[in-house]
Amino acid sequence: MSAYPQTRDYPEALVKILVTVMEKTPHGGASIKDLKHAYESIRGRFPSDKTIYRAIQRLNFIFDPLTGESQDLSHDKNSFQGEGLEALPPVIQTKRKRKRTFYVFTGDLSGNSMDNNIALLITLGIYTQQRGLLKGQFEGVIREILRDTMAKLKEYKDIFKDVERYVYVSGYGPSDPRRSIFRIKEILRAVRNRKRIKMSYLRSYDGQMTHRLVDPYGLICRFNNWYLVGLCRHQMELRIFLLDNMKRMKVLENTSVCLPENFSLKETYGKAWGVWTEEDLGDPEKVLLRVKKGVAEKFKGVCYHDSQEVRDLPGGDVQVSFQVTGAREMVPWLMSWGGTVEVLEPRWLRDLLVQRLEEYLKLYEG
Repeated sequence: MSAYPQTRDYPEALVKILVTVMEKTPHGGASIKDLKHAYESIRGRFPSDKTIYRAIQRLNFIFDPLTGESQDLSHDKNSFQGEGLEALPPVIQTKRKRKRTFYVFTGDLSGNSMDNNIALLITLGIYTQQRGLLKGQFEGVIREILRDTMAKLKEYKDIFKDVERYVYVSGYGPSDPRRSIFRIKEILRAVRNRKRIKMSYLRSYDGQMTHRLVDPYGLICRFNNWYLVGLCRHQMELRIFLLDNMKRMKVLENTSVCLPENFSLKETYGKAWGVWTEEDLGDPEKVLLRVKKGVAEKFKGVCYHDSQEVRDLPGGDVQVSFQVTGAREMVPWLMSWGGTVEVLEPRWLRDLLVQRLEEYLKLYEG
């Protein structure tokens, strides 16, 4: 995990720097000299450039904790930056003017995740309009909110230390979690702002790279995999795209997308076993399994689908039923249980499972 900017917690100095940036923004932004004077007025000493840079990073981190992760993407030689995918903008940004750097307050707080940030956003929003009135009081409010926020950040940091020391989690997942988070944030931004997505997509069944334009409807997470649901502009049909297969993507800012009226991801896919993508999913179908003793306890303790029902049988076995659409996608999962799970219904699913097992046997014969 990338290191977050390390600074001592001087809420008063951070507040002064933040307020200075806000005051100077309408006039082109605050220079590094302006921010050094702001720091000096609180701390009583003139800071280095590095101290100011860290303070700006700290302020951006307070508004969006993922800043510590996302800022490293620009240094990744395999990142999407060259393809037009932009990181979510920080609250305080830089701009160049006459060969000098100035800091401006954008007011973009879309990444907030902590309750205090909401209160801070309200205060900052009022401050820009009322800075001539009760200036000291406003700075006091901001200072206390920041102080409390940073105290919470320290508490979170201590918690994460304990987690890393006493808890170990393993299993399959994305090879580059930062990039997955980056994609998810960009897709959600496109959905929220009704923007089209352009991407290079690796087709799973033949390994071919394809180029797609998609009207994004939302995201689905199934079995530790994230999928984009949307209208493929080439096929003009609803399609699902595995995020791990997206090699390049870009939100097209000059586009506008209309979502279908009353469309609901839950209603469309809530009864599906996996991510079935046929236009007509049909009615849910009953799938009945017999699970042997021992493994039966697993099914009592884990819910594999919202429709799952478990009934005890004599001898320790259990009968498990599901009401699902797209039951064909259950085959790999059923095979993973080996001889401990038997398909009782429907007959076509039982026959399909036998067919796949026979194909696997032929693969290893001879």
